[in-house]
Amino acid sequence: MENAQAPLLGKVALVTGAAGAGIGHATALALARAGADIVVNTHRSRDAAEVVAEEVRGFGRRALVVVGDVSAPDEVDRLFAAVRPALGEPSIVIVSAGALWKPRPLDAIPSDEWKTALAEEVDALYLLARASLPAMRSAGWGRIAAVGGFDSEDWRIPTEDGPIDYALGKAARHWLIRTLARQEGGTGITVNGVAPGPITRVPVEDLVDAVKGAHALDGYRRPTQVDVAETLVWLVTQPAVNGAIVPLPGPEPGAVKA
Repeated sequence: MENAQAPLLGKVALVTGAAGAGIGHATALALARAGADIVVNTHRSRDAAEVVAEEVRGFGRRALVVVGDVSAPDEVDRLFAAVRPALGEPSIVIVSAGALWKPRPLDAIPSDEWKTALAEEVDALYLLARASLPAMRSAGWGRIAAVGGFDSEDWRIPTEDGPIDYALGKAARHWLIRTLARQEGGTGITVNGVAPGPITRVPVEDLVDAVKGAHALDGYRRPTQVDVAETLVWLVTQPAVNGAIVPLPGPEPGAVKA
């Protein structure tokens, strides 16, 4: 019988971009609160990731830090090779890390930075799904969820305010989420996304309490990274939700397009 307080007990969740002060960090904690053991992935910040791992252990869960660029095939292979003997096969994959928010006109974006932005948004989801899907299919249960971007498929923000490469990457994530969801329908695997607007960050020193519900979020412009994390946890606990991109613009969605 499912534990209502810890519905993900016994599951292993891989969270990319989990070492910062934003969505990945909050999601790692929220998944741990829901019962999952956590793979804390970071591209470069091992020390910060180790802090997150200790916070996860504070919820009574196992945690493993794996440093690696999830937009690089060899590093994704190495990541999964490290996780499997330590924690087991990841049955939840959260793609939080993505491209930098760097507004500029199209002709001011260097080609290498354009390729990097799209790789961080699209290749990462492709590579992580490719690595995790076979075991999820064998188990008859799996959850993949990614952080997209509000209105990225109808981008009306001027280039001086909102980066076009970032938006294109998020829109491509949305397409891949919906396509994978259709293809994996009936296998026990769901693929979903959350598309937040501008995020207000709860200070990192308050993040554990915020995830526990012991730190009031009143007064913050919503959504915060905790709101996004809680939406991701909700998605991975819902077997009937598949192919959804949940918009999370906050209380004033029209203002996001200003």
